[in-house]
Amino acid sequence: MLNKYIKNFLAKKLSKRVALNWKVLNIKSEVTKGVLRLIRILSKSGIAILIVFSLLGYYPTFAIPPIRTKVAIAGEPQQSGEVISTSFPTPIILPHPGYLSTVYSNYHPGVDIATGLGMPIHPINPGVVEEIAFGFWGYGNYVLISHQDGYKSMYAHMGRVYVAKDQNVTSETILGEVGLTGWTSGPHTHLEITKDGKHIDPMALLPNLPNFPTPDTQRLAKEGSLNDSPEYSRTLKPDLK
Repeated sequence: MLNKYIKNFLAKKLSKRVALNWKVLNIKSEVTKGVLRLIRILSKSGIAILIVFSLLGYYPTFAIPPIRTKVAIAGEPQQSGEVISTSFPTPIILPHPGYLSTVYSNYHPGVDIATGLGMPIHPINPGVVEEIAFGFWGYGNYVLISHQDGYKSMYAHMGRVYVAKDQNVTSETILGEVGLTGWTSGPHTHLEITKDGKHIDPMALLPNLPNFPTPDTQRLAKEGSLNDSPEYSRTLKPDLK
């Protein structure tokens, strides 16, 4: 009688233990499925966000190391308008005529100046060409200029480049022409300005830019295009083609 009771007791305990194990396994399986489902949703959302940014004209910049955040320079107003910094030997100019198509933000550490395809690009101030390269993270052909007092300016999405590394440039120098290289939905120059390695809003230094195309900007874009001025291509020898 006692042996029979013990056998029944052990069988019940064993069946309960097996049932409990199955329950735990099912719970773990559901949790795993939920985590995988969440990962899939997040990955799809990330792709969708990138697509939305691209359609809106915003191009997040991925950098290693990550981009440093915007800093305000003492005494420098943070709004549009012509601001002549004492750090620059001459007044700052626009790289070319155009209009502001994308503003500065944490996702877009520069401004986009839309214009005609082939427009000559000038440096905003005298300096030295520090780097010429093709940015695989969306910049396309770009030129980096070093200015005095820790300032640097970068010009991206260029079609052709007409300067060489270590070349001294002035505001009259043609760095190259507006193109469609890299991640871009239309002809424009992506301009970034840094001070001691930290990004600042270029509109704090640049002359006023309209937020939409005007008859004047459209006319200047057409008249200033290198495609309409073959004499440029005869006299300039691109460093990059």
